[in-house]
Amino acid sequence: MTFEELFGAAKFVAASSECVAPVFRNTVTLHEKPSQAVITVCGLGFFEMEINGQPITADRFVPLNSHYHHYDDCYCYKNFGEELAFRIYACRYDVSALLKAGENVLTCTVAPGWYFRYGEPKLCWKLNADGQEFFSDETALWRGSGMTAYSITKGEDYDFNLSHGDWQPVRIVDAPESNYGLSDCPADRVIRALQPKKIAETDSAVLYDCGENITGSPVFTGGKAGQTAAVRFAEKLNEAGLIDDDCTYGQHLTFVCDGEKRDVRLRFTWATFRYFEVTKGVDPTTVEVIHTDLPLTAAFESDNAVLNGLFDIYVRTQLDNMHAGIPSDCPHLERRGYTGDGQLTCETVMLLFDAKAFYRKWMADISDCQDRVSGHVQYTAPYVQSGGGPGGWGCAIAEVPYVFYKIYGDLTPAKQYFDQMLRYFDYLEAHSENGFVVSDQPDQWCLGDWCAPDSGRHGGRPAMADEYVNNYFYIKTLNRVIELAKLIGREEVIPDLEARKQERVNAILAKYFDETTGNFDEDKNSANAFALDLGLGDERTLKNLADKLDKTGCFDSGIFGTDLVVKVLFETGYEQLATRLLTNEEHPSFGYMLKTGATTIWEDWLNPRSMCHPMFGAPVRYLFYDLLGIRQADGAAGLTAFVIDPKNSSLVQRLSGHIRTAGGELAVTIDWSKKALTVTVPKDTAVFFGGERLKPGVNNLKL
Repeated sequence: MTFEELFGAAKFVAASSECVAPVFRNTVTLHEKPSQAVITVCGLGFFEMEINGQPITADRFVPLNSHYHHYDDCYCYKNFGEELAFRIYACRYDVSALLKAGENVLTCTVAPGWYFRYGEPKLCWKLNADGQEFFSDETALWRGSGMTAYSITKGEDYDFNLSHGDWQPVRIVDAPESNYGLSDCPADRVIRALQPKKIAETDSAVLYDCGENITGSPVFTGGKAGQTAAVRFAEKLNEAGLIDDDCTYGQHLTFVCDGEKRDVRLRFTWATFRYFEVTKGVDPTTVEVIHTDLPLTAAFESDNAVLNGLFDIYVRTQLDNMHAGIPSDCPHLERRGYTGDGQLTCETVMLLFDAKAFYRKWMADISDCQDRVSGHVQYTAPYVQSGGGPGGWGCAIAEVPYVFYKIYGDLTPAKQYFDQMLRYFDYLEAHSENGFVVSDQPDQWCLGDWCAPDSGRHGGRPAMADEYVNNYFYIKTLNRVIELAKLIGREEVIPDLEARKQERVNAILAKYFDETTGNFDEDKNSANAFALDLGLGDERTLKNLADKLDKTGCFDSGIFGTDLVVKVLFETGYEQLATRLLTNEEHPSFGYMLKTGATTIWEDWLNPRSMCHPMFGAPVRYLFYDLLGIRQADGAAGLTAFVIDPKNSSLVQRLSGHIRTAGGELAVTIDWSKKALTVTVPKDTAVFFGGERLKPGVNNLKL
């Protein structure tokens, strides 16, 4: 909708002089306390509003991050002439309980947030109280909040002595040209609180351990006038047992007290940390864990400590990377909604969390960030200049709506974005030579897979050919879209898509298949797994993959290949090897991460730059699909029909878990030593085992 449709006569206001994070103030006079009052508010970038000194919401980091509007310095506009779509979210809250008869004071602090690339902080609101409307306008006043410096990825600096200035008239600014709408995506909140443990002390600072790698902020009580404090955050310690300077990423909080007692925390960003140090004499009262309020709807437990640990650290890693409406690559260094990481993990997230509204929002971001001229899909959504590749990243335009349909049974996004999927296929055709996707935008990356364990440096690029991997993604996505076309009545496009697919398959077979060995691309990294997932190769291809991995017991693959190796091995009778890979504790492996104290998943198998990246956690879904055996029936969607078919491995004998289906909780407990299987079936859910449909309730069975 337009700005006027959402906000009516309201106006955006801004500070009349330069200010990092202004506080805006208005008064609203009511003749009587309203029975119903709703406020619609948009503070760009992040806002916190109070009415009569009380916060209007517990939501944090609102409104949602999006590709807000045009700005001249945007890289893809300047360099490629791309045309993207825009979106600005507003929040709506019931504030009936906060208003009173007489004068009501509305105050709102607005910090740059993700809007820092687009312009200065600005605020707009509309209040409806029993049908009477009030708006932000030129009667508003502003002053500084005491924030002296801000960075969305690094932190905040405050001098609270500067928060008592005189109120000044605001400046009216134009409403940005964009598509405006109300947020219906879960917001960030304080999810839980931790009590940190004091572990070391230097002459000037005290060091604390939170026990796990989290996103959020410690809370301090500041009061003594002139008291100053500096806080630094890190994911790990150095050999001396102190903050590892290479792991702070510049994350900090500093403040100067003004004598007024107040809680001090990061307000408009979060830190990612397990450890923090703070100036002596300033003690934390608690640590707030903050991320998107996304309920976990699944559980997994077994007699294998590595599998249990993998599930736990994946869940924590994923939640650490859910902020302001995007699934990020990492919650500190970049914090971007990479389409590669996001499409890779989306099925695992949707299976384990109540994430329907979250991904509905992120699909809109992906759509907005497709070039309307060429069909190019960006490496990040919302768009930020970043690196990636055409297949594993851009194909998110189809993969996420497809998975959304499979998990939630909802074809609406597939219908909405179907033509954009086809447009992206045209883009891939235009960037192909000799049947392979070989390029992306000029001077941009054209990755295939990413982060294989090579020399131990960050971002090891697999030896496997990029064009081979990009053709894999093109073929896989063509299959997805062909399936969707049948479901939504777009069969007319199928012959062309089938022809394109066959051309790409033929190109792979001609260039990368060795008929004498059965290998693809010389068995580099996980090349055989990519082919097998497409139904290519023969029994030698599978045996070669399995034999190589059996010798090492470790992955040699990047983010996409790791997921495919586990998938292919489980699906082809190599469940023992698949489980061995998942449970191995030799370097590099998930078990090694856990053995060395990881509480979140690393970015790299070796020497991680970041210790909180969810992308390698995508195979956690196979704990449910294969070890527990909870799989949707062929052709099913929406988690309404299942076949229970657990895969046996000597490495895990007792296990249990559940997921939430359309009908309720579907739970499985297995004891292979006793060949005992218990399946708890929710009502109105078709669950089959051994060809027989199970009854609702508890079913005790033999394996």
